Amino acid sequence: MNYMKHLYNISLLLAVFVFAACSPEVDELFNETASERINKAIKEDLNILQSAKNGWVIEYYPSPTKMYGGYTILTSFDDKKNATVSCDLFASDKKVTSLYDVKQSTGPTLTFDSYNEIFHLFSEPLNNLGIGSSGKGMEGDYEFLILECTPEKVMLKGKKTGTTMLMTPLPENKTWKEYLDEVKAVSKEASPALYDVKVGTEKKYDVEQLYHKFVLTHEDGTQEDLPFVYTTDGIKFYEPIDLGNAQMQSLTWDKERKAYVNGDIAMEAFIPEGYKPYDEYLGTYMFYYNSTKKVTLSRVENDPFNTLYIMKGFPTDILMTYDAAYGRITLQTQPLYGNVYLCVWGLAAGGNLTNLSGAGMVGINDNNGVINFKDNGVWGNTDSFIAYDFKTHQSVFQIPYVKKMVKQ
Repeated sequence: MNYMKHLYNISLLLAVFVFAACSPEVDELFNETASERINKAIKEDLNILQSAKNGWVIEYYPSPTKMYGGYTILTSFDDKKNATVSCDLFASDKKVTSLYDVKQSTGPTLTFDSYNEIFHLFSEPLNNLGIGSSGKGMEGDYEFLILECTPEKVMLKGKKTGTTMLMTPLPENKTWKEYLDEVKAVSKEASPALYDVKVGTEKKYDVEQLYHKFVLTHEDGTQEDLPFVYTTDGIKFYEPIDLGNAQMQSLTWDKERKAYVNGDIAMEAFIPEGYKPYDEYLGTYMFYYNSTKKVTLSRVENDPFNTLYIMKGFPTDILMTYDAAYGRITLQTQPLYGNVYLCVWGLAAGGNLTNLSGAGMVGINDNNGVINFKDNGVWGNTDSFIAYDFKTHQSVFQIPYVKKMVKQ
């Protein structure tokens, strides 16, 4: 009985010692309410966001499927809740400032909560680039859960897309313009859209670029999307990928080889016959049809992917499309204004016309600098174009029997 009582007293003393040892920490933990802990975390996150002396680089991916690839966004945060933003889709010296905040919403949440021309381009339901379906746009985020926040890196999770995005401090030895100029130089030099992936000298895959994404075709014909962001010396994929027997996340651009490389892996640009870079089409031409017309091709404002030209010279400006895969131009059906459409016209086939989407003519470059036009295969009968008013059922102007363009 005394033995049992002795054990009981020892156990009681141990319990007292354990309680005494633990109770200060327990008291400290529960002295803070959940609200206080959240507010403390928000304050710490704000301090870190504002502490980056030269701002941050965000590897930003719109769309839940990452179908448009990733984009380099530079941003800085001040203590007055102003966020300044630049991006590789805009001029390197363009900066736009708007409001931001860090709020509680299932955890500390970074929000860009007043309109920013650059940042909200990715989330607007109808953006000025015409990218994405009407009412959805590129489906990007402007609210982000903060998963991790340190001076070295911040991990964000888009509230709408669920996509995680990395934010790292911008090097202090470069201005924003210098950094974006380097990023944009890579994208300009790497303008071809078709690539052969080689391991050593052996070709393994075909790759085609769409926006900031590669579509890789395997030997069995299956396809894989590889979204990426441009960096100052190449590209970085959203996540590590397997090429050959190696796993990698970054490739360096080799200007001389026109290839992205990493060790013995090379993604070499494939240049089809007659290929021309986008910029080489800019300028003045003589346009030959059953008459002749002097026309000019110039850039379209707010077309960062270099997909369009404005052709001036006819009664109304007309858009021409650049095919980045084959380096050629096409003239297709399109709305001009009001009820007037540029339609394809089959004069030799009886004079029928249509505004069928995608129908038109493709320009084939010969060795003498002449662009010869032929039907692009969508309609099959195109040899002419007509601007047609579908309300009055009248012709506005005609371009019969299109033949060629010759640069002046």
